Amino acid sequence: MPTSEALQHEIRTTRPAAPDALRERVRALAAEQPVREPLFARLLPRRAVLVPIALVVALFAVGVVGLSRTGPSSVTSSRESGGVTAEQSADSALKAAPPTAATGTAPAPTPGRLQNVDVEMRLRVAGVEELSSATKRAMRLAQSLGGYVESVQYDAPAAGIGGAQLTLRIPNDKVQGAITQLSALGTILGQRIGIADLQASADDLGDRIVEARQTIARLQTQLRSTTLLAEERAVIRARLEQARGTLADLQASLKATRAEGQLATVQLSLTTEPIEAAPANGSRLDRLGDVLIWEGVALLYVLAIAGPFALLGVIAWLVLRARRRRDEARLLEAS
Repeated sequence: MPTSEALQHEIRTTRPAAPDALRERVRALAAEQPVREPLFARLLPRRAVLVPIALVVALFAVGVVGLSRTGPSSVTSSRESGGVTAEQSADSALKAAPPTAATGTAPAPTPGRLQNVDVEMRLRVAGVEELSSATKRAMRLAQSLGGYVESVQYDAPAAGIGGAQLTLRIPNDKVQGAITQLSALGTILGQRIGIADLQASADDLGDRIVEARQTIARLQTQLRSTTLLAEERAVIRARLEQARGTLADLQASLKATRAEGQLATVQLSLTTEPIEAAPANGSRLDRLGDVLIWEGVALLYVLAIAGPFALLGVIAWLVLRARRRRDEARLLEAS
């Protein structure tokens, strides 16, 4: 029995050849068989139909989402209404609010505690004459409530926008009434109220003052001793002077803290700048346009990231397709 190598050699040397009639029959069948179109060519008609449909569906979905998120404007301001809405917080930035809501929900200082109250208000007045009148009324109000005017800056040009900036110091227990009366000077454009507790700091200063006084009393007692040496007496006197200086600094700090906790700082800004009314129409269209812009930006990002990979995939598919066709042609020629 021949070995496997001998059998393989015999098969190679005695390879059968196809008859000429069979070759002609194969060529005839290949000519009659329709040419298979490429994959992209077969999918092109379907893409031509699906792309417009997908585009219409996407635009419709974007429009529904954009319009559903668009509601009536919660903040409106106009010259006719003369008011704007706002939110109040102790540490937030300036926000618009109507006069009635601004004074009713403003946080109030805690009675009996030292607190630093800082108020910022921005109001609009109708013109230069109203600006002058409002500035004078604000100054008189601070004085009538037991406070004073710390600083005033007033600018009323013949043409253009006028303004005034006032810093008022008003007792804490009267600051809410002051806010109510100041709100009536014009239209509130913004308001902020901040409250910081100073009682703990004042109590700590008081305890340190007591300790400083006790130290001074002890050092004075030591100085009355007749058995001290000159060097020891000099050291005790230096420590006594240092303790007295510390006591003076602590007393000054406590006085400033109490003054800061008794008088609120009200920074009032007045302006004649007109308030432009918010557009009533076109808000939904603007929102829809913004949504479409963001959708376009997202699509560009997707194309920029996935485009190179898709191109490499197409190139690889074309290379494999060409190699397969070359192998098929080689097989036909060999047969």
